[in-house]
Amino acid sequence: MSERFKVDLDELDSVVRQLRHLRADMDEPSQKVKYSTTIPKSAFGENFLEATDLAGAHDDMQTYMSDVINALQDLIHKFGEKTEASRGAYEDQEHHTKNSMNG
Repeated sequence: MSERFKVDLDELDSVVRQLRHLRADMDEPSQKVKYSTTIPKSAFGENFLEATDLAGAHDDMQTYMSDVINALQDLIHKFGEKTEASRGAYEDQEHHTKNSMNG
């Protein structure tokens, strides 16, 4: 005996919209990490032996944070695309099933 189930296409649409909104919201932090957290090397001091190390550590962390945000945006984008594709496949199957039942 086969089990019957119904996929709520409106919920899938809602998930896709929420993911798009989340991805758009991630643009601001992405821009802030790239452009608003820059500290000039001179801010760490000129006669300070560890100034170069601190500046390098800052640059490394800025790059790391940018990479993390980009990875999150990519993940959200891929999940959104897959959710949208699944939604389309369910809708196509539902349409096919209705047509086959009607002869």
